[in-house]
Amino acid sequence: MNENAAPVCKRLRSRGFYLADPGEVEQFEFSPESSCWCAHTVTVLGPDDIVCSPEMCRPGRACFEAR
Repeated sequence: MNENAAPVCKRLRSRGFYLADPGEVEQFEFSPESSCWCAHTVTVLGPDDIVCSPEMCRPGRACFEAR
């Protein structure tokens, strides 16, 4: 995990997230190849109608929620 990276929203999900061991969830790294979705909207769009991704779901986005 890149310690300098900004945190991602706690609502961002991907298939790999569910395969991680429970103790590793806080350090989970999203794969660029995996599809992401928002746990709030349960779609690929966040509540602000912008696409979800590890790059987009960061502090500063209106719907961002910290872990």
